[in-house]
Amino acid sequence: TMESGIKCWKILWLLSLAVLVNLSEGDRIGVIVLDKSGSMGEPVCGGPHFNRLDKAKQVIKDYLVKELPDGSFAGMVFFDSRPEDVFPLVAKDEISEERLERDLRRVRPGGGTCFRPAIEKAIVDPGLLDGNRKGATMLFVTDGENNKWVNNCEITEEIIQKAEELELRVIEAEIGTHYEDPSLEKLINRTNGERIVIDKNIIKSEFESVLHKAFKTREEIEQKEEERKEEIKKIDEIPGYVPFSSVYLPVGSIIPWLGGTLAKVNLPGNWQYCDGSEIILGPMKGQKTPNLNEYGRFLRGTEERLDEYMYQEAMLGDHEHEIYDPGHSHSDRGHSHSYEDYGKPNWEGDDSNDRGMVRPEGRSKRTGTSYADIMSSKTGMRVKGAEQINSYCSTSQIGQETRPANMLIRWIIKIK
Repeated sequence: TMESGIKCWKILWLLSLAVLVNLSEGDRIGVIVLDKSGSMGEPVCGGPHFNRLDKAKQVIKDYLVKELPDGSFAGMVFFDSRPEDVFPLVAKDEISEERLERDLRRVRPGGGTCFRPAIEKAIVDPGLLDGNRKGATMLFVTDGENNKWVNNCEITEEIIQKAEELELRVIEAEIGTHYEDPSLEKLINRTNGERIVIDKNIIKSEFESVLHKAFKTREEIEQKEEERKEEIKKIDEIPGYVPFSSVYLPVGSIIPWLGGTLAKVNLPGNWQYCDGSEIILGPMKGQKTPNLNEYGRFLRGTEERLDEYMYQEAMLGDHEHEIYDPGHSHSDRGHSHSYEDYGKPNWEGDDSNDRGMVRPEGRSKRTGTSYADIMSSKTGMRVKGAEQINSYCSTSQIGQETRPANMLIRWIIKIK
């Protein structure tokens, strides 16, 4: 009934106010705004039925249940062309893994991409950031830009001002590629946020490090920044040291990188992974990054003019192997054949073709059979196998490829 519906709504409203009252100055408040548009249905490592959205939901669930810091409040908004699935703020100790998994299961990819309604929802919704929830962080996660055919997707000045009033910090995690969106960039800059590019396959450790950023207090962020400045100051005072920031690297430079987990920093916005994803920022916009990481390629110099990416496939050079053959032989002890003697034939009858009928006379059978007995010895030819050749390498092993000892890294390319 209408009366019971209103009563239920009042209860939910009071519960949301209770969360608001329990928040204190030192609490960590994070709202995850996650893209669930059709492109998030693209398959990732894990199987053809495992897509980007599935992977993101799995990492988020595991983080909220197992890694979320004490004193944290988390909320979520899933969006495509509009915000459809909203999860109000809830304290860490009230998060139920079973319920969270059930609720996330119903979030499916589909639709277009429109930023403004989702960000506005996270800011003004009473169950999320509206009210006195100052100093919160919004983690905005997407794999693409606003669809051109969807209207009113740019973030307005009114929304940006509201974010500033709430002292909101906006972090954007761009899945697979960096793109230009002036209104989103303005929101990030004016809230002292940052833009981070993560792998298109949503690597768990990398995405978790981004989630951890969303649940830091303002004091922790400021303290970390001060520590970073002190470290840079100490390094700059080392005699003969040239700060990396003063070293010019042209657009298109490719360098090896340990990755965000080991380096404890995220990939800057003007760099992109060399994974074949599209570049939509800077002078190389519209091209794809060279696909080095997915196939484990190394780099090789050339004097040729490069008008396009030039890949060389695996090749085995012409070479020789030592062959050992002590000789071999075959033996045959001899053999015989058997036959039957039917005597001489007798022709009867006559016709125009001089054909007659054969009637054997005096048939006798003579049989004497011995079977051939061929004996052969093995050839004895032998080619040194991989095990023998590999024995010259003390730490080598047999596998599916030929390679020297190496260490895995991730190639990144400067795009702006």
